[in-house]
Amino acid sequence: MSITGSILTASGALSAFGNSISVVGDNIDNLNTVGFKTSRFQFADLLPTTQGVVETGHGARLEAVSKPFQQGALETTPNVTDLAVEGNGFFIVKDPSGTSYYTRAGQFQLDSSGKLVNPSGFALQGSSGDITVGTAATAPGQLSSALALSLNLDASAAAPGLPFPLTTDASASAWSSASNFSSVQTIYDQQGQAHDLTFLFRKSGSNSWEYRVLARRNELDSSVPNSADLRQVATPGSLVFTPDGQLDAGSSNVTDISLNWLNGGTQTISANDLNFAGTVQYAQPSTLFSASQDGFAPGTFIGLTIDSQGDVTGRFSNGTTRVLGTITLANFADVDDLDPQGNTLFLPTSESGAAQTGLPSQGGFGSVVSGALEFSTVDLAQQFVSLITSQRAFQVNSRIITTADQMYADAANLKA
Repeated sequence: MSITGSILTASGALSAFGNSISVVGDNIDNLNTVGFKTSRFQFADLLPTTQGVVETGHGARLEAVSKPFQQGALETTPNVTDLAVEGNGFFIVKDPSGTSYYTRAGQFQLDSSGKLVNPSGFALQGSSGDITVGTAATAPGQLSSALALSLNLDASAAAPGLPFPLTTDASASAWSSASNFSSVQTIYDQQGQAHDLTFLFRKSGSNSWEYRVLARRNELDSSVPNSADLRQVATPGSLVFTPDGQLDAGSSNVTDISLNWLNGGTQTISANDLNFAGTVQYAQPSTLFSASQDGFAPGTFIGLTIDSQGDVTGRFSNGTTRVLGTITLANFADVDDLDPQGNTLFLPTSESGAAQTGLPSQGGFGSVVSGALEFSTVDLAQQFVSLITSQRAFQVNSRIITTADQMYADAANLKA
């Protein structure tokens, strides 16, 4: 190899090792970048020149820079919308133009329209498109169709001196003065509005009780908007007990409750859905043990949960939950050949193959971890070793150029 050739060989090596230092610098810079994958450089030798039996090499070149995909460490966070993929797969995000990108960085948050987006505003994709909770700001209420009361009615009680009113409508005092015990239970109409039902119990025999069910008259009758009267809303019923104080359901008469609310439509709680199971008659003060009903008011959105299967579930103030979407993951035949686009986003290439989509924790896809982020796979100690190695190689090749230049100068100064 000529002196000029050695200069060219060394200068090519300077370019290759300079680029390798840039790769190492990029890795170190992204030590704390969520979802970042360490870049790895590969060198290859240049085609040598053969003159007879002498083969002269022409140095090295930077052949490729790849990003081997390894699982990064997961770090927990207090944010439920911070997500990580544990195992195979990438999150799918779409930019405003509809282009799909793929990423392992799961720093998502709700935007002003209720979509889950990454810091660039790209929408996280689910099985039905954008994961959106904006349309789920409220959860509808539910009509009460079943009611259960469990209580003790005092076996030693005596019947009040006044009878129940003979009219359907009467004042609250007229109703209560004719009863031994009362209990108010809240139910919900078709629109989720709350209404109070008053249950009155009156001793009618040694082991029997009569009961009445009342509602506010002004919630049922538009002609008396300011009335404080109570209206009877069920045929009088009865509860019969055995001598040892247990409820005799076969001898009791439980009746339907029928309601026609001014603003909440009609409502019926049938006798079969009005349950007094657990009610007893003991010689103890009358008391309510428990009460339950199956209705509830509308609820406002209060938060999210995201499980390992990617189900995004909304939580509402009325205690209900609803699945708002399911996150979709993507994978590729060769993830190392994805094309990096910056911001830890990737696009597929002919070498990586097209995206294959599926649900988390199924079909070889990893699981979604909520409240966690996948950290960079950069090993700082290893990068410093690579930096020092590349630096030494750069220095040596620069020395080759200096030496060759001196040799060239010496040759030029030779005198005959």
